[in-house]
Amino acid sequence: MYLFIDTTEKDSFDIALLDKERVIKKKTVQSHRKHSEKLLKSIEMMLKSAKARLKDVCGILVVRGPGSFTSLRIGVATANALAFGLSVPIQGIEKSNDLNKVVSSLDNIFKNNKRATVVVPEYGQLPHIA
Repeated sequence: MYLFIDTTEKDSFDIALLDKERVIKKKTVQSHRKHSEKLLKSIEMMLKSAKARLKDVCGILVVRGPGSFTSLRIGVATANALAFGLSVPIQGIEKSNDLNKVVSSLDNIFKNNKRATVVVPEYGQLPHIA
């Protein structure tokens, strides 16, 4: 099972559990700029509702951008930390509104990526953090 994370938006984020045949569960969480407070708890609740555990995750997909600086950073950092902690591969992908396309390309996405690496966020512009 694969974990999908998309935190490119400021006020919501998408998470999903995928396998090579289907989207198992998908959830959009209204976070109102509280991604850091809601992301891990939402992942935990989704795994529980799917009767799965974190150790069942064999790979992580995270949308690397472009997007909101803080929102994107929270999602990518969380995905990187989970991949490292679980010793599973991680892959940064482009935003897609069709998770079925992502499912159909899972083999290609993880073809040469068997170990945890690091995904770097792509903001699409210089961050406005000052």
